[in-house]
Amino acid sequence: MQTELNFFLLVFILLLVILLIIYPVSGIRGIKELRRKYAEGQAYSRISFYKSSMFASWLVVFLILLLIPISGVSLDDLGMKWFYPRRSSLSGWILYPGIVLYLLHLGQNLYYIRIFRSKSEKRKKLAGGIAEDFKFFLPITAKEKQVWNYLSLSAGITEEIIYRGYMFFALAVIFPSLHLVYILLISTLIFGVGHLYLGKEVLKSTFLGLLFGIYYIVFDSLLPVMLIHTVQDLVVRDILQEEETDGSL
Repeated sequence: MQTELNFFLLVFILLLVILLIIYPVSGIRGIKELRRKYAEGQAYSRISFYKSSMFASWLVVFLILLLIPISGVSLDDLGMKWFYPRRSSLSGWILYPGIVLYLLHLGQNLYYIRIFRSKSEKRKKLAGGIAEDFKFFLPITAKEKQVWNYLSLSAGITEEIIYRGYMFFALAVIFPSLHLVYILLISTLIFGVGHLYLGKEVLKSTFLGLLFGIYYIVFDSLLPVMLIHTVQDLVVRDILQEEETDGSL
């Protein structure tokens, strides 16, 4: 039992180092390297960045999954279960607005996906409001957009396992007296730090992390959160088109 607990604590500390130091530092360096490669005219550098991001996330998930055979953690503990509203722990004035917010959020994302995949002026207008630091990261070519599909699905699965499923469970185990609200805020902060490479867009990412955490509390399952996270990332897939780019991208 003591060995299992020690391994659990070791994984927790290791993941904190990865999420709070290695992730943000490597992400910022990766964006700088991406800019350098594009300045030199190297093709497919964005695709390489996407693939390396997916590999890093799945590596962390693999480490978390090692807890199952070694520390007795179950998939259910990590939020991998069929979803149902937490009627027993949430009052109606929190539960039902949370479900409505989720449905509105999902519907809005699906609407924007349809808009951005058209050639409408509205899409072009919205694209013009994107921060340059984030615009540089977005896919442009057909090949980049294809890989972005995989990146969105990968992020929806892995980041929810890491920042919601695992982090909520680990914080509750290590700090049993910690209130759920504080667990939500701590996991959101860690999620935001991991997205510092997005520049000013990190504020939006942090806010989305807060929403994803609320949805996880409401549904008590990662499945609906994985869905909306994936759809959220797919929103910007077609916001830029090759014919709209200039040499600055």
